[in-house]
Order: sequence, then C-alpha cells, then structure tokens
Amino acid sequence: MTEDQLASARAKVFPFPGIPTTCDGADAVVHVEINVTQGAGAFPITSSTTMGGGYNAAVMNGWKNLWGDLLLFVEPESEHSAASFCEGFAATGGRVTNFTSGQGLVLMKEVLYTIAGKRLPVVMNIGARALTSQGLNVHAGHDDVMSVADCGWGMIFARNAQEASDLCLIARRAAEASFTPFFSVQDGFLTTHTVEKVLLTEKEFMKEFIGSPAEKLHNLMDTANPIMSGVVQNQDSYMKGKIAQRWYYDRVGPALRDAFDVFYNNTG
Repeated sequence: MTEDQLASARAKVFPFPGIPTTCDGADAVVHVEINVTQGAGAFPITSSTTMGGGYNAAVMNGWKNLWGDLLLFVEPESEHSAASFCEGFAATGGRVTNFTSGQGLVLMKEVLYTIAGKRLPVVMNIGARALTSQGLNVHAGHDDVMSVADCGWGMIFARNAQEASDLCLIARRAAEASFTPFFSVQDGFLTTHTVEKVLLTEKEFMKEFIGSPAEKLHNLMDTANPIMSGVVQNQDSYMKGKIAQRWYYDRVGPALRDAFDVFYNNTG
C-alpha cells in the first residue's frame, strides 16, 4: 500500500474493530471455532493439544454456538479416526473442525483425499511441526503440512496470533463458498503458544461473515433426497470425475479474494 492508502485506511472507521485482549494463537482459534462450528473431532498431539483442549472445555461447560447449537467434541482412538469423524460430520451437513499437528496430520492423509474428493468444506487448524526423522522434534516446522500439500486442500498460513484468528474465519468462508476443504496453519509453539496482543472478532460479525450452517451446507446423507457417493469408478469414469473437480478449484481464488475483502472492509 502507498503512504496515502495507509493514511486513508488508518482514518477509516470500521464497524467491527475487534475486542482487545492478550492470548496465544491456540486460544485465538478456539474463540472462533466454538462460535461458528457445530462440532470437532480431534486426537491430542503437540502442539495443537491446547486448541482441542480449549474446544473441549467449552463443550464441557455447555457452550452454544452463534446459532444456539450445543457443541460436540469427539476424541477417537487416532488422528486417522478423527479425520474420518470430520468427513462423516460434514457429509451430513454439519460444520466441523479439527486440531492437529505433526505425525497426526500425516496419519490422516488417506482420509484427506476423500474429504476433498467429496467436496466437504472441512477446516482443520494445524500447529505446524517438524516430523520425527533422525530424532523426535515437537517444535515448529512445515514438514507436516508440506507432506499433505497434494491432497486437494486449500492452505493458508498465519504469522501470529492475530492472523491465526482472522484466517480461521477467512478459510471457513472460502471453504464453504468453493466446497473445498482448508488447512488454517500456524507455527507450532512459535504461534500456538506465544501470547500476544490480539483483536478478537466480535460475535455479531462472525455470525454475519460465516452464515448459518443450516443455510449454507448440504446433507449428503438425506434419505429424502438420496445420492450416490464414494462408489467404485473404473477407467471409463474416474478421470471424468477428477476433471469435473476443476470447477470447484477454479472458485477458490475468487472465494478467498471475496473473504479477504469483506473481512477487511468490516474489521480493518
């Protein structure tokens, strides 16, 4: 931006300037997800554990999202099963999230392909972490997210706690506009556990920005409107299905630009 543009932006009054507080990247994400989602399926793994723990704490305290739904939290036996839970939740028209990191994300890879292929707009929050190689390392690295970069998901990276909160919302809006799942990524420990000054998004704007899951999402398991999903496709049809997915990916760029523009115009 030019100096004049920056000065103009500073002078502008935005309707939702944010709620001043201090928190780390994990808590910033929890603030968003407990308000806009209906459920989460996650298996705890460092450095994403505090995100899942914060979401589960809200569930235990009877928290309701912005549309009055009681939240659901499921901790299965592994990250692979957590991803499968998210797939099923989204396939029935629910808005779901997940929190994972490191080997946990890699373990999900088989399911990540099917979530993308079925056009389920799941958003997963990643505490990016180095993978175990010659030794174990639980700290920041992009080994995990790069290992799943070919799964057909959108990927958006936050540099700090503020962006972790903002991009979680932006990823959700873009995912549901393009029917493409998204990873919202922040660095493990460097962002997930670092306390900073943050402007948390107001509930009123989150509700307006994301919209009701009942109005935006589709139940693929509706017995009154049955469809066929997850079938076996051979040479005559598989590649046609892959080519047809291009239509959704062509919508990702415009959906992201729209999400960023609307977010900026309302929050600054």
